[in-house]
Amino acid sequence: MRFRRTLISAAAAGLLAVAAAGTGTGTAVAASPAGSADGPRLVVDPPQEFYFLAEDGGDNSTNRYLTRLTVENRGGAALENVQAVYDLSSLKDKVTIDRLGGKCTRADWVVTCPVSPLYDWANPEPFALRSVKGLPLGELGQVHERFTSPDAAPAEHTRRVFNGRPEPRYGTHAPYTIPDSERGSFPELTPVVGNAGRVAVPDGILLTVRLTDGDFTGERYSNCSYRSYVGSVTVASCRIKGELAPGTAYTTDGAFQGAKDPCCRVKGAYYYDFSPLGNPPIGANEGTPGTGRILGLKPAAASAASQTRGVLDFISAGAWQTDFAAPSLTLSGKVGQIVEERVPFPATLGPDDPAELMDDGQGDRFLSRLRLTVTLPEGVSLYPLQPNEQREEDYCDYAEDGRTITCRLHEWAYLRVRFDKKVEGAQGSLKVVYPNTLTDPNPSNDTAPLTVNITGPTTPSTGPTPSPTPSTSATPTPTATTPAPAPTTPETPPTGSMAATGTSTTPLLTTAAVSAIALGAILLTARRRRT
Repeated sequence: MRFRRTLISAAAAGLLAVAAAGTGTGTAVAASPAGSADGPRLVVDPPQEFYFLAEDGGDNSTNRYLTRLTVENRGGAALENVQAVYDLSSLKDKVTIDRLGGKCTRADWVVTCPVSPLYDWANPEPFALRSVKGLPLGELGQVHERFTSPDAAPAEHTRRVFNGRPEPRYGTHAPYTIPDSERGSFPELTPVVGNAGRVAVPDGILLTVRLTDGDFTGERYSNCSYRSYVGSVTVASCRIKGELAPGTAYTTDGAFQGAKDPCCRVKGAYYYDFSPLGNPPIGANEGTPGTGRILGLKPAAASAASQTRGVLDFISAGAWQTDFAAPSLTLSGKVGQIVEERVPFPATLGPDDPAELMDDGQGDRFLSRLRLTVTLPEGVSLYPLQPNEQREEDYCDYAEDGRTITCRLHEWAYLRVRFDKKVEGAQGSLKVVYPNTLTDPNPSNDTAPLTVNITGPTTPSTGPTPSPTPSTSATPTPTATTPAPAPTTPETPPTGSMAATGTSTTPLLTTAAVSAIALGAILLTARRRRT
């Protein structure tokens, strides 16, 4: 599933970022001297060869001028006193400089910006440019960029500036329903690209095709590189030379097709777009080159490229069904005690994966549509978040009707109750509530028992209101949570202090990252039932 694996990837990336940030405060590793073969050096990567302005002085505020500046062979210490100098003298009287970036200064047609400290990369944004009205379309001049540091070899780059800009357009592709006879195979995509602007795309295009939740099969073109992101998307980046003139359109002379394990129904899409070959996005050079023939373009009617985005949606045939199985839960403690337990996740046992149908690649969207409603056993009352109480946890609470107890589903959701009295045989329930866009073939297991194991006296305590006692049980699985024995009840009421509730004082960023990985691990266990 895309969203489950994406959560893990995002959490892992967060931990790596924290680790990387930590290295900046440690002991610096000695770097080779600047200017030596293996010493630090500044690099423009990937270089941007073109910058297109709105014609006739039109608004250009969303067209950011960025340079991707990286440092190679840095060693352990950040580079200091890095300076970026932009020479715009060839654009004098052809453009206006509407805005300077932070801490940048201007002297005539030269803009200077500090870029320090520099660890691995930076994206300096020195200015916003606007064309002067009345100029002819086409190339206006260049911006010469120079990046220097006393501790690294310098970098230089020149970018060509144009009055007017291309306007990418794409083909229309009807949504495709995959019949059972083709289960496991996605439809073919033949991209259509065009230019509705008044300025050509020079040199060629970088065509990027993305496939959700699958992998490309069939021929892999030698001018394309292929890379996959775990569980989410596969990308083909194809370098196709030749000018894309205004008012023209083309189709590729080969198709793209993805494949999926035939076990399961799928919902996904191809997305594609292009950028000038000289302005590649970050990561375009990554991946494995294909070994087949060169992918090219063949002419098409200009009207064939009329959409502002390229997309082909597909979905497996048939009625989508998901058997949600509610989790059972037992709460343990003494009369008069307040206990809390993590809200367990329901088991999604198939035959279909609801996130494929509802998720749109973002797991939180799917989870936000699910709820557990709670009916408490007799003798047990809800103890929601109290006034002025500050906790990181998300507690189950009453819905708008003031009677129904509802719990959201995520890793920080807790059910907190008070044991008022012991009632033999008392039992409540947990029920999964899901959107009516899904069909559950077995609604009988949407509800599961909520039981209590109450020890001690059979009458409520007359002492002061005890503090909540968080369960020390392990992270819940999608099927159930096994509560641990409740700790000894404190004698003071909840104060809102983290320490007072026994909650760890682990920094929030670390807690969130670890919990995100745990959530991803939980969700990965709820796999599709193969049909």
